[in-house]
Amino acid sequence: MSRKRIQFGAPPRARKAPAASQDPQTVDIERLSHEGRGIARCDGKATFIAGALPGERVSMRITRQHKRYNEAELLEVLTPSPERAKPICPHYHQCGGCDLQHLQIEHQRQHKQQQVLDQLERYAQATPDTIAPALTGPDQGYRRAARIGINQRQRDGEILVGFRRRGSHKLLNIEHCAVLAPELQPVFAVVRDALADVDDIRLLTHIDVSRGDTGGFIRFRCTRRPTEALQERLLQISERVQLALVIALNDDDWSPIQAQASYRLPQSQVELDFIATDFIQVNADINRQMVQQALDWLDPQPVDRVLDLFCGLGNFTLPLARRAGQVIGVEGSADMVTRARQNAARNQLDNARFYRADLSESFKHAEWFRGGFDLILLDPPRTGAREAVQQLAEYGARKVLYISCSPSALVADLPLLISAGYRVTRFGIMDMFPHTAHVESMLLLEADHA
Repeated sequence: MSRKRIQFGAPPRARKAPAASQDPQTVDIERLSHEGRGIARCDGKATFIAGALPGERVSMRITRQHKRYNEAELLEVLTPSPERAKPICPHYHQCGGCDLQHLQIEHQRQHKQQQVLDQLERYAQATPDTIAPALTGPDQGYRRAARIGINQRQRDGEILVGFRRRGSHKLLNIEHCAVLAPELQPVFAVVRDALADVDDIRLLTHIDVSRGDTGGFIRFRCTRRPTEALQERLLQISERVQLALVIALNDDDWSPIQAQASYRLPQSQVELDFIATDFIQVNADINRQMVQQALDWLDPQPVDRVLDLFCGLGNFTLPLARRAGQVIGVEGSADMVTRARQNAARNQLDNARFYRADLSESFKHAEWFRGGFDLILLDPPRTGAREAVQQLAEYGARKVLYISCSPSALVADLPLLISAGYRVTRFGIMDMFPHTAHVESMLLLEADHA
């Protein structure tokens, strides 16, 4: 899942101009959409209603009309579903960060699993031989990294620190986020308090926070270089929240102090260093389970040569190297490749090699691709790995493990592997982002000729 930053409270997609609001209507909700909205039929068109659940009768008002579907606001739940839950966060109905807090957590996971299975069957004509239990963990306080918005309201100078409002680009002041790690909770109040008497903070656009098992960072993104006085105030903030300060301007990051952070994968006896701009999985518990499941499914042996594409810092590469004969990790970011090599040295793994390559281009003649691979792991971004899969399809590895954060990309890539003689033997979801509609999954393909 390298470089797949899920922006918490992401802005809404561009949409057509809304139609004039209509009179309230009563409808029955048939199912959930992929993004977690209830779907009803209204005048023959699918109508998407955020906050509604299957089996419910609700009162709603259409707010946007499109050629093939409508969007509506939920006015009242007339007949609630037994699966409905009380949201765990007081900001839920305004904040755009979470989508599914109104649905019981076990049913969220069932919905996510069925969503991917349906798409596998419908678009890739694939039915897994075995469906593994979902990888689950705590559904609160799980995020160890997040992007937080910051702004100063023009009319009264109030400092806004939080996430985007639901369906809006505007910021919502957040006091407490139910899914953010407890160690990161003070950031909202500390930043507001420290900058309350600063005349103009509009040069600060957002804050990235990340925390490992050891150390962490608070990174302020700036449109111009902050004054020395503001830099001193930012340093005070970092000290109060116990995160190393990083100031970002254009493509340059600098820090008044040198700091490191790392996270551990105890079952593999691996520790990985990272910096403020590196991608790390935001859910540490699920990440540990995910890596272990990948090892179990691939089952690398000391004679195996393994290829790890989109390898990032070596999150999978280094644990694989503990078991396999040789592992090749390939990543598009030169900086990440450098840190992956450093992490291999730190963990005294001399059988892991890392290379930088643009995996959207041909790599058949690359030095690292020569020699053959017994096992292949792909962990692509949300856009998928179509170009890479096209080149791997006829390679002949006995197993291919695909880590997916986008069901649509997965089902687009999968037919190429199936047509090359692979079958889907194992599948399971990983609840990396509880209370959101994001779904991560792991899928194992084995060669029929193996």
